[in-house]
Amino acid sequence: MQRAYVDESEPGGGRDHTAYVMAAVILTVASGELARAEVRASTPRRMRKMHWYEALPSQRVSWLDLLRHAVTILVIRYDGAAARSERRRRRCIERLVHELELRGVRHVVLETRGRSRDRDDLAMVDALRDRGVGRDVRFEHASPSEEPLLALADIACGAHVAGISDEHGLPKPIIVS
Repeated sequence: MQRAYVDESEPGGGRDHTAYVMAAVILTVASGELARAEVRASTPRRMRKMHWYEALPSQRVSWLDLLRHAVTILVIRYDGAAARSERRRRRCIERLVHELELRGVRHVVLETRGRSRDRDDLAMVDALRDRGVGRDVRFEHASPSEEPLLALADIACGAHVAGISDEHGLPKPIIVS
């Protein structure tokens, strides 16, 4: 059984309204505990959670090694017309659910963004299910402090946005518009 851990990034600190990046790091349930332990051990004490943009460049490079636990890494990138953040996010979720379903992933953990925005995500998932997409996929939200594996998706997003994903063997993004 596999689980996907999902996080997002808005290139340009949210000022670029034409881009949005979402990464899913897929792990086997069996590899989860070892990966969690390694994420916890690699998180600097000054950080409440491992976060790409709070890290020193040398830490970022060492964190990329944590992605070896992944069975698959998906990077979905919205590159299209200027749109509100939530619209760009919905477009990424739509493609992500399709890609996860193709790979047989039935459990998805998204980083929480607060009760209201989490409800928006679940409403999007329900709309997809009404169209026949993602009916067998279970979604939940979690805090990175409760689920350290969300940091792996943060690393994948950060590496992509920083433009270093190619040199470290990370996948090319799937582009949606």
